[in-house]
Amino acid sequence: MEPAIDWVRLGDNGMLASARNKGISLLQPTQERLSTRNPVYVSQYAAVKYAGPVVSTSSVLAGLVDGMGDWDIACPDQAQALTIKAIPHSAPLILIQYRTPIRFTWQFGSRSFCRPDCRHFVTKLQSGVVIAQPRGPVGLIGIRLSSGAAAHLLGEHMRYFLDAQIGLDELFGAGQISLLEEMLSETTTSAERFARVEMFLLANLRPRQTEPVASRAAAMLGRNHHLRIRQLAVELDTSERHLLRSFRAMFGMAPKQFARIARIERVLLARARGATWADIAYATGFTDQAHMINEFTEIVGVSPGQLLRPTSGCREPTLAAIGEKGGCIF
Repeated sequence: MEPAIDWVRLGDNGMLASARNKGISLLQPTQERLSTRNPVYVSQYAAVKYAGPVVSTSSVLAGLVDGMGDWDIACPDQAQALTIKAIPHSAPLILIQYRTPIRFTWQFGSRSFCRPDCRHFVTKLQSGVVIAQPRGPVGLIGIRLSSGAAAHLLGEHMRYFLDAQIGLDELFGAGQISLLEEMLSETTTSAERFARVEMFLLANLRPRQTEPVASRAAAMLGRNHHLRIRQLAVELDTSERHLLRSFRAMFGMAPKQFARIARIERVLLARARGATWADIAYATGFTDQAHMINEFTEIVGVSPGQLLRPTSGCREPTLAAIGEKGGCIF
């Protein structure tokens, strides 16, 4: 692993130069990039309304980060009335805490187990639901990496992150992570916290050549989930063996599983925009609504209706995908 840059002292110019040298496409930072979505009542008895997480797209790391979210809830009662769910996604998710540790539970249907206490970790969930249950004031940053560029930060062995919880201290060293948590806890705004996270990510980028065959295959699967390996190989003028090897190296999973999960993402993005389940099934290429529900349940462990059903009178934000190009949906 390359020695980390002293990211605490890097200014904007240094950040941009560092990232350019490591092959990540960048955009110049913009002034206005924060927003909140979908007000969420944290309790049926609460008089105060929680406005939901602050979300942002990274204008500095547009090629690496699809989106970021900040749950900043200092009130214990508000925090403990909230449940956050993370579901399978084609891209890795980084979670960083800066207040009371949250309890994380993995659930698939009737099966569940508590994940080991780990304040800061990365995962690439491909089955089930991870439920975050606050035990006090919440400070949680979620970063959804770009699936094709994640290896620039996490290394080439993406399969190790599938349904796993890899501590950030194992990847970047306990000293760096402790310093990052301290800096996040001392900030007062989401904008400051996002800036700190971006500096940390920039300092830990790794030079790596992108595999064009795998990237093009993923883009094709995003447009047509029914493509088979043989069709992809023919279209890309490569062998099936090379395609499978390069795809697994970049995304940690086979093209078929990638396509299934990507379609689940599209289902939830469409629902977040207000589409009906019947319209979503048609738009995402399922035979009918029942086919969509069965496929969703096979991957997530519950039907889409069960996943999004409120409990205890609350509307729950779901980390379906931190980041749709041009916006974030929770």
